[in-house]
Amino acid sequence: MARRLNSEIKITPNGEWIFRGTHIDQKDILEYFRRNLKDAQDGIYIDNEYGQFSEQGYLELFGYALNLIRVWEKDGELFFLADSGEEIPFSSLELAADRDGELFAKKKGHVFLKYRIARNVSTALGEYIQESEEGLKFKIGEKEIPIPETKEGPEVSLPKEFQNVPPTPEI
Repeated sequence: MARRLNSEIKITPNGEWIFRGTHIDQKDILEYFRRNLKDAQDGIYIDNEYGQFSEQGYLELFGYALNLIRVWEKDGELFFLADSGEEIPFSSLELAADRDGELFAKKKGHVFLKYRIARNVSTALGEYIQESEEGLKFKIGEKEIPIPETKEGPEVSLPKEFQNVPPTPEI
């Protein structure tokens, strides 16, 4: 069983990763964290495994932790590149507009883990998005998919067990 803990990592509204008040700027560290983010019923955590040990370090989000940074079409399907290094087919994503009207994506079945759509990707997606009386629709080929407007944002709290608990001091 994996040990659960507060990773003490926060994602700021503009997407910066902060650990105990210090910006995390190392590209390889950020890519590792992003690649190992998991969506759970009570929050988002980084899944760390080393040898026989594993831990789930939960994060607190005030902004989007992941970004879709590139899009391309191949064999009639759109694919996205996330800043985690993952290639994601459009068919495994749901698009929606957040409470500010900005598009975001999340994998089907996920509750909390969302992807901000980078400006260059939004621009490229513009040719697939249409406005109608019912709202925004995503049209690729003959397929039309409604884009719901939500009151959601990127915020995700720590699980209750970690809220209002001072961090454990380093030994």
